[in-house]
Amino acid sequence: MRKSLWVSGLALAAIAVLGSTGTASAAGTSMGTDSIFNVGTDIQAGTYTTTTALTTCAWARLSALTPSATAVLQTGGAVNGSASVTIQSTDIAFFTSGCGTWTLQVSTGSSSLGSGSGLLSGLLSGTGSSGS
Repeated sequence: MRKSLWVSGLALAAIAVLGSTGTASAAGTSMGTDSIFNVGTDIQAGTYTTTTALTTCAWARLSALTPSATAVLQTGGAVNGSASVTIQSTDIAFFTSGCGTWTLQVSTGSSSLGSGSGLLSGLLSGTGSSGS
């Protein structure tokens, strides 16, 4: 509870510094500074991970750029230097402090379900066996 209050307080303090939004890479797929990043402008929505977090890493997903606790959608920190967060396209901003470099995890489009043939494909198309 105490850590949660500390992280929420840190996020609210960061929101108060509204004029200092960070810079993301040109593609908006990484964050390497402590700041507030605008979703859709500075960064893309998606799942980000970091493995370079300090022990005082704090992050928050925000629904508004106002110094209000109601603007904080979710907060978190790091465990053993690692953290992961999924930023939604409906989020307004993302705050990070002490978390190192966040990197967007890109899906390769492949899955472990096979090439489209077999039971799953048959079930989806309505031609699969019922197991009897």
